[in-house]
Amino acid sequence: MKKDAKRSVYLILLAIILFSASMSVPLLYNSRWKEPVQGGAAGLFIAGVLGAIAGIIRARKETKK
Repeated sequence: MKKDAKRSVYLILLAIILFSASMSVPLLYNSRWKEPVQGGAAGLFIAGVLGAIAGIIRARKETKK
């Protein structure tokens, strides 16, 4: 896999792990850190998706040349 694709996949996986942990760990679920962790997970997910979209666009441009 290319470096950009790996980075996007890792960002998305990390976002899923963080979001799941904030919902399943009782100490984190009932603390004041739940919302910041979920916000960070959402940010990582958005970064991963935008990175994947940019990689797809870049790959399409290279094949057209």
